[in-house]
Amino acid sequence: MKRLFGVVVILFFILNAFSVPQYKEILKLKEKIIDLQNKGKLGFKDLTLCSKIISFGAYVPLPQPKIKRGRTLLVYYEPINVFTNRKKGLYEIWYIQDMILLDSKKKIIFKKEDALSFHYTFTSPVMDLYATNSLELGNLSPGKYIYKIVLKDRLKDEVAVKEIPFEIID
Repeated sequence: MKRLFGVVVILFFILNAFSVPQYKEILKLKEKIIDLQNKGKLGFKDLTLCSKIISFGAYVPLPQPKIKRGRTLLVYYEPINVFTNRKKGLYEIWYIQDMILLDSKKKIIFKKEDALSFHYTFTSPVMDLYATNSLELGNLSPGKYIYKIVLKDRLKDEVAVKEIPFEIID
């Protein structure tokens, strides 16, 4: 048993010796990516109406932007160029999102400010973010609607807005 433990410890040190320099290079690249993202404009990637959301980059898009009456509106998106604050070896991200539902004449039917709030501090850089929204449509009449997302980066003081038209059907 002692011999097996010794082999495991030696393997651990050998693997660590090779991975540490590689990790330092990876961290340098992540820092460069953060610099680019911090300079970029806040926005959205893969903003999609879905029938199912599994995890980051894994979702089932609706074949058409049509949702049956009484069902739930399900939205997937990836916020891009969210500002990352670096302080004392920590990485801070802080954004919030409003949800707004409009009718075809752009009259507000529903509005929820700060529906999503993401404010975290990490010990490692976060490269990829995703968000999901769900909104019960209740007894809304069949017709055309617009789902509006307002994304607010609290650290960069920047706002991005995106609208998704969809239709409620019987």
